[in-house]
Amino acid sequence: MYTLRKGSVVLSCLVARMGALRLCLSSAAAAIMFGLCLLGPALAQGGPHTLALTGASLGTLESDGELDDLRMTVNPGGDTVVATHVWAVIGGSELRQRTANGYWVPWSGATADLIDNGFEIKNGVIEFKLVDGSIVADNQGITFVIGYRAGGTLKYGTLGVVPNIGGGS
Repeated sequence: MYTLRKGSVVLSCLVARMGALRLCLSSAAAAIMFGLCLLGPALAQGGPHTLALTGASLGTLESDGELDDLRMTVNPGGDTVVATHVWAVIGGSELRQRTANGYWVPWSGATADLIDNGFEIKNGVIEFKLVDGSIVADNQGITFVIGYRAGGTLKYGTLGVVPNIGGGS
């Protein structure tokens, strides 16, 4: 069970250097863990969303640890998408990425090491599958990041998942 939290996290990161991306993603997870709310809509499953070179906010949601088929839709506009990626920062420091088969494996933090998930454009949108099931063991603040490569660039967006500790809002 998960619920949306209105007016949540908006974070932008530069992807030019991996160090900046890693620092920014860690900062994003830390901001989510400490409950910092910046302006922006929480559209966890709304969409389709638009990703950006500097990152786009996809909102924040609260979860009791069970996520039932969490997916995000993205409109790539006129971009020619050559690869799709899903990765996460867990608890502010642990880096993982999703494989094309839906497994989560450790990730080095280098964008060159991201695994292509093979999500395709259908009816003008890409549907990214993030997770389906229990995240109880990792429910300490998770920043999910979805992205795609087009024209030699990486466009991405972040979705924060925080523990539901107050009974909802």
